[in-house]
Amino acid sequence: MSRTSAILRDGIILNNRYRILKEIGRGGFGRAYLAEDTHRYRELCVLKEFAPQVKSDRELSKAEDLFEREAGILYKLKHKQIPKFEALLQTRVDGKRALFLVQEYIEGESYWELLKRKGKLTEVEVTKMIWDLLPVLDYIHASKLIHRDISPDNLIRRDLDGKTILIDFGCVKIAANAVSKSTGQSMTLIGKKGYSPDEQIRRGQAFPCSDLYSLAATAIVLLTGKQPDELYDSHQGKWHWESEVRVSSSLKKVLNKMLAYKPCDRYQSADRVRQVLSKENNSVVNSFISRIRTLVVSPGDNDDPTYPTNFISEIHSNISRISTKSMTIARQATRFSTTGNIKQIQPWHWGLITAGVILIPGLISFALTKSRIPNHITSNFDGNSDINSINKAEQNLQQEIYQRIQSLELDPGAFYKQVDTLFHQQYPELKGVQLTEKVEHQNYRQVWYEIATSLLNKQEKNSKLSE
Repeated sequence: MSRTSAILRDGIILNNRYRILKEIGRGGFGRAYLAEDTHRYRELCVLKEFAPQVKSDRELSKAEDLFEREAGILYKLKHKQIPKFEALLQTRVDGKRALFLVQEYIEGESYWELLKRKGKLTEVEVTKMIWDLLPVLDYIHASKLIHRDISPDNLIRRDLDGKTILIDFGCVKIAANAVSKSTGQSMTLIGKKGYSPDEQIRRGQAFPCSDLYSLAATAIVLLTGKQPDELYDSHQGKWHWESEVRVSSSLKKVLNKMLAYKPCDRYQSADRVRQVLSKENNSVVNSFISRIRTLVVSPGDNDDPTYPTNFISEIHSNISRISTKSMTIARQATRFSTTGNIKQIQPWHWGLITAGVILIPGLISFALTKSRIPNHITSNFDGNSDINSINKAEQNLQQEIYQRIQSLELDPGAFYKQVDTLFHQQYPELKGVQLTEKVEHQNYRQVWYEIATSLLNKQEKNSKLSE
C-alpha cells in the first residue's frame, strides 16, 4: 500500500496552525508546500510531506519511526546556512494519517533557477559558492552526517545576504532505504544521477568526499551550462569539461581532484579543499607582492573634477581589452612615486592598474569595491599593511558584488557612491576616513558589503518584476 498524497488546497489550515499557501515541489515521497505559521505572526515555512510507497501498515509504521529518527538528527543541526527543522507535524488529511516535516523557508533563488535565468555562471560566482559551502560541509561531516544530494536545485542563493544555503538532506530516502532493506526490496537512490559518485549510486555508500564530488560536479555544470551527461564519459569514468570553459589553473586542479573516480584519490575533507584553495591563491599573491612593494594612489574628493563620478566605470569597461598586460603593471607600478608624481599617471595607467586588480584578486581586488568607501581609491602595500587580513571569502564577495553590478548593467561609480551615502548615514563620523584592508576596519567593511548586497538584491527583484 502507499499513503495517499492528496494535493492540499491553498488556504487550508493544518492543526489549526499552518496555512497552506501553495505547492512548491513534488518528489517520490510526497509534496512540499509553502505555508505560514499562524502562531508565529504568519512566519513563512515549508511543509514537506512523507508519503513512502510501502506494502503494509507495519512497513508504513516502521518508515515513519525511521523518518522521525532521521529528522531528529537533523533537528540538532544548528548552522546559519542550513534551514532550521522546526517540527514534525502529525495530522490527518481527508481522514488519513499524514506526516510532515516543518522547515524554515529560505527566500532566494536556487542555483538551477539562476542557471536557467542567467546562463552559465562566472568563475567568481562559482568559487564563492564553493567557499560558502565548505564550512557547511565541514560542520555536517563533523556531525557524522553526509548530505548525499548536493546539486544546483538543492543550493539556494539567499536574497538576504547572497550566501549559499544547503537544503534537502536525504533523511526521507534514508528512512525509505532502511525499510527497503528490512523487507528485501530494492534500495531507493539517494542522490542525483550525474552529480553523485559511483560508490553512492551503485553501492549505496557515502563518505565526506562523496559530498565533495557532488559539489565539484555542481560547480562544473554551473560553469559550463551543460548537464552532467554531456560532460561525463561513463565508459572511461572521466569528466571532460575543461574545453568547455576557461578557468584558472588552480580552480581546475582542485575541481579535478574532487571529481576523481576513486574516493581515495579525492580530498578527504572540506577543510582540506579550503586549505588547498587558500594555498593556491596565496602563491599567486605572494609572487605579485614581490614585484609591487608600494602602490599608492592619493585620496581624492567627490567634488574634485580630476576624479569624475564615472571614473571607475570607465576603468571597468577597458578591463577585457587589456587583461593580457597584467604583468606589465608590476613593472610600471613600481615606477610611480607615492604622492609627488601622482598627477603624472595617465589614463592608460589606470586601465593597467585596474586589469591587475581583476587578474590578481588576492592582492588588489579590494581597491575595486572599496574605491568608493569612502570616495577614494587607495591601496597601500608597504611593510605596515596587513595584506592577509582579508580572507578569500571576503575577496570573493568583493568580486561578486562587482559581477552583479555588471550583470545588472549598472554604473559602478554611481552604485558605489549610493552605497557610500547609506554607509555614512549609519557612520557619519567615518566620512572622509579611508577604510583599509586592516583588521580594525573589518566590521565596517562588512556593513558596507551588506548595504551593497541589499541594494543589489532589490535591483535584481525589480528587474525580475519588469521582465
